[in-house]
Amino acid sequence: MCRDISFHSEIQVITEDFKGIQLAPDPAHYPNDMIHVTCEVLPTYPIVVNRKALVLANMGWGVINTWIQDPRERQLQRSNMVNARSERIIGDKKSYWHRIRQNRCLIPATGIYEHREVKGYKNKIPYHISLEGRKGFYVPALYQVSQEVDQHTGELYNMATFTMITRHANEKMRWIHNSGDNRHRMPLFLTPEMEKAWVLDDLSDDDMDEFFHFEMPSEAIAHHPVYSIRSRKPKPDGIVPNGFYDWGKKLPEYGQDDPPTAEQTSLF
Repeated sequence: MCRDISFHSEIQVITEDFKGIQLAPDPAHYPNDMIHVTCEVLPTYPIVVNRKALVLANMGWGVINTWIQDPRERQLQRSNMVNARSERIIGDKKSYWHRIRQNRCLIPATGIYEHREVKGYKNKIPYHISLEGRKGFYVPALYQVSQEVDQHTGELYNMATFTMITRHANEKMRWIHNSGDNRHRMPLFLTPEMEKAWVLDDLSDDDMDEFFHFEMPSEAIAHHPVYSIRSRKPKPDGIVPNGFYDWGKKLPEYGQDDPPTAEQTSLF
């Protein structure tokens, strides 16, 4: 599943993609330093949502399961609710995602991060993934507003949380996301027109199902290796999380599973 994303841009660019969207008066309302955001810390993130008008609202990554009664357990289980499989939203009427399927929103992003297992390398190689020809894009998501209890004061408050929608990976993303329990998955990448349609009021279940069956072509996916994603090891000077990193050894090119041999890389 996708658990790491990036929005390496200015919040104001969202107003270019969604004319008339309402932003908070003070840009400081939104989180900054979003070059790498991991769901592991259940972060706050700016989300495009239709509330009778398009609004950019802060939400927490990881939907709160309101079926769980214990307040502490509700929060602990959020890490299991950061991604929603598209196949379960319409097709599984018993799933939590079916229940909140009409609460549609979009996650602004300039890229996502994923790991690839490569023969000859002790650790998995991290990659930055984006969409060709686009400075930014929007990943479909579902959201929920629930009433929670402050564990210190006992006061009630409303909390908005979201989950990213994923689907079966295309050929390139299967090549990159090739290991782990949730291998061969990718975010539900859409075209710009489909992104805007996702937050319309009048989408039926059949309409949404068409979105879920859309597979972004592999040639539309841009990718490059990066130094690290979640490692606490200090990065070399000048290395940023989303920047290209040369791993020294020759990494296999897209479509190949093994690094080239010395003979293959020689010019003579």
